Amino acid sequence: MTGTATDEAGALGLRFWYDTFEGVRELFAEGHGSEGGPDDPLPSKTYRGLPRHVLAAPPRRVGDARWSFPGFRARHPEGPPRRPWDGSTLSALLHHTYGLGRMELGPQAAWPYHRLVASARCFYPVELYVWLDGDTGDVPAGCYHYDPLHHALTALRPGGVPEELRTAVACEGRDAAALVLLSAYFRKTAFRYRDYAYRLCAQESGMVAGNALLVAGALGLDARVHHRFLDEPVNRALGLDGTEETTFAVLEIGARDGVAAAPARDLTPLVTEHVRTNREDAARWTRLTTLDAGSRLTGEARFAPVAPGPFHQPADGPAEPFADDERPPGSVELGDALRRRDSGGRMFQPDRAALPQQQLADLLRYALDPVPSDHGGTPLRPLLDCHVLALNTTGRTAGLYRLDPSPALVPVPGRDGRPTVAMLCDRTPSVNTARANAVVFLTVDRYEGARRFGDRGYRVLHHEGGIVAQRLSVLAAAEGLAARITNGYDDRVVRELLGCGDAHVPIFAIVLGRRQATSQYEPPLVW
Repeated sequence: MTGTATDEAGALGLRFWYDTFEGVRELFAEGHGSEGGPDDPLPSKTYRGLPRHVLAAPPRRVGDARWSFPGFRARHPEGPPRRPWDGSTLSALLHHTYGLGRMELGPQAAWPYHRLVASARCFYPVELYVWLDGDTGDVPAGCYHYDPLHHALTALRPGGVPEELRTAVACEGRDAAALVLLSAYFRKTAFRYRDYAYRLCAQESGMVAGNALLVAGALGLDARVHHRFLDEPVNRALGLDGTEETTFAVLEIGARDGVAAAPARDLTPLVTEHVRTNREDAARWTRLTTLDAGSRLTGEARFAPVAPGPFHQPADGPAEPFADDERPPGSVELGDALRRRDSGGRMFQPDRAALPQQQLADLLRYALDPVPSDHGGTPLRPLLDCHVLALNTTGRTAGLYRLDPSPALVPVPGRDGRPTVAMLCDRTPSVNTARANAVVFLTVDRYEGARRFGDRGYRVLHHEGGIVAQRLSVLAAAEGLAARITNGYDDRVVRELLGCGDAHVPIFAIVLGRRQATSQYEPPLVW
């Protein structure tokens, strides 16, 4: 038996697609939780009574942001400098993947802790675990939880990666230096957003996975993301109950490079204690947990390759190819781009400067580059389509374009973007979309996702979108732009603009523009 979801038809997932898109207003009308009180969940999971390893200070520079992209590597076959797998590399990987980047100070700082990946209201429901297969610097082999606020690891289990875990994840090889496991701690977002939190957790875990791929590539490490795995043994490995918190994605990272694998131990039950400040009844978000239970995979971890073709809308129209990327390796430093990555502030009022065509091309050109994942033995194009509504650019006519992976922009004639801009301004008044340089929409085929992945399709396709959204956010930062990810849009208006049918759902809207100076004081946190 191959790993399958409990609901082959994906009916639970399709119903949740409706609830969180067409029916989102009715979903929100059921009520929200309050925030800002002493019972808010902590910004980072904190264990009690377990050994901790403080990591070395991470380097400020990690490498070029483009090394994870096959299109960039093809032009520079020499590849990135390969760093040894040691404590310094581990520190760089974890901090730049999900570490604390800056703090907002002052009386109006409602969400003070900002990591290097965006999160709705800075709730950060994704938790990061790492299992080291061998001793790494002064950190012994074992399973750890990453504490980004203190840049430290909390030890959960000793020993190398167990064979049962490798089998459950269907690891491609046996020489990965580490597994990075991303969980969704639902309560951290559901206490406020109720059942809608599942969408946010799926988006954000995809963005963290995408950031891990970027950082690993810059460090010269191989990386591969797994969307499909047997949930029970993976959750058991981390000591997760699968209801309050469950694993969403797993990444194989690097190679041991001569570092001996440590003996592995059996996955006996793991009992730990962590600080709990929120006691709200989880019965308030039962649709969320029902969908997640329906998306579990059981049986044997043999996952068939995915054919990407059915996930994409037919391509048509004359393409306008991008000029070649002539920037040499090392000219787009990932560490700098991550520290500059920004969502535009609480009130995003872009300045009025037009965006040159070449800068638009440079932030878009690698968005659809193939991703190494369990969808196939070789990297595949993300399972989504990308459209760009150009608003204030030089050298390119304002209007709607489809992004072709070649890379090129294909004009979509006869589309009026003004109703969409007006809708975005109305739905999200904290973002002045009318002054943006461009808006990017990522769409997926939910019916194909249900056919291919069952109820897990909701999560998998949001992961695909998150990977691309993080690419765009980081490369926009490298061009001096803020990238505001907003879910405050009417999907029907966006579908009408894009000419999409009922199957295709816009899962990300990203507003691009230069942030103006504001009264927000956000000093970077650097070593």
